Amino acid sequence: MNVGRYMHPDPVTVLADAPLSQAKQVMEENGFGLLLITTAEGALKGFITKGALKEVTDWEVPVEKVCFEARFAVSPNDTLEKAALILLGNQLVLLPVVNDGRLVGVITQSEILRALARALGIGLEGTRLTVKVRHDTDDLFKVFEILQKNDVHIVSMIQGERDEAYCQIILRTQGIADKEGLRTELEAALHKEE
Repeated sequence: MNVGRYMHPDPVTVLADAPLSQAKQVMEENGFGLLLITTAEGALKGFITKGALKEVTDWEVPVEKVCFEARFAVSPNDTLEKAALILLGNQLVLLPVVNDGRLVGVITQSEILRALARALGIGLEGTRLTVKVRHDTDDLFKVFEILQKNDVHIVSMIQGERDEAYCQIILRTQGIADKEGLRTELEAALHKEE
């Protein structure tokens, strides 16, 4: 899952040489708390916040004189995981997307959540299974064999909590005909050697 698939293309911006009054107007019209600043060539110059505008006394000053440096950006080919780590690690709400030095979009926390929910199959009809498998065993392969034998389709799989001996695997599945029978079969296979 790449950033380019989920980003907002062609974000609303203001040119670096525009007066602060224009930046304020664009922010008010769009309800933005943050506005990206670009050069005439489309290169990302920085950003300005609504809070920074509170101190303004001269609204004709060019935006580039008071804008903040954009220290973080991703490319359209970067993974959503990379974008998520940057957003979370720096407490950002949006991240510029730059290609060959030009601003081509933005990715927000909302788009990343939407993409992850889609990848996990959240919202699809199905059954969520949580199994506890031992490290360094073939327990997970046993789970796959049992699911295959029961014609169960795996929509997604993620790792949950883990400790020194066990790892929780969360599976989103479709096609379970006999939930109790499947549960009994999985428990028998996974607890056989305990």
